[in-house]
Amino acid sequence: TDCFRMYEMFLGPLQDSKPWDTKGIVGVSKFLRKFWSLFYNQDGTWLGTSAEPTKDELKILHTAIKKVNLDIENFSFNTCIAHFMVATNELKKSNCTKIAILKPLLVLMAPFAPFITEQLWQDMNQTGSVHRDASYPVHNESYLIEASIQYPVCINGKKRAVAHVDANASKEVIESLALS
Repeated sequence: TDCFRMYEMFLGPLQDSKPWDTKGIVGVSKFLRKFWSLFYNQDGTWLGTSAEPTKDELKILHTAIKKVNLDIENFSFNTCIAHFMVATNELKKSNCTKIAILKPLLVLMAPFAPFITEQLWQDMNQTGSVHRDASYPVHNESYLIEASIQYPVCINGKKRAVAHVDANASKEVIESLALS
């Protein structure tokens, strides 16, 4: 049920007519399996840990929260699902199994995939329902601030290097670093 629900939302803006293509259903199904694999391995073993999240994991989570909440306000459900896919891929790539990251992501996704999220909520030994008893996540802007910025260094129109500079560096510091 969640797969078809998300597929219909993923087709595009609500006001547009959309062609039905079963290939898209397979893509959403693969996404839901990948999302499930953040919580369980192939053998059905629970993966969730109580370890502290890293800065990168917090950035992934809070970026998703911010983008999804903005898109919900605009009824852009297709882009919400795209943000879930991006966050899931990035968390999977970093092997994140931390409940401090997965729980808010689960609550964020609950309106889109109510059945899988309710099951995972119960598997986390949470009381009540993810739909009634969970606090809806709000992004924290401090996790989205970059500590450093990558500046491309070009000579005669060709990129020759990349300079990693503190985000608060002055123009003079950046220029001297590029020239060196």
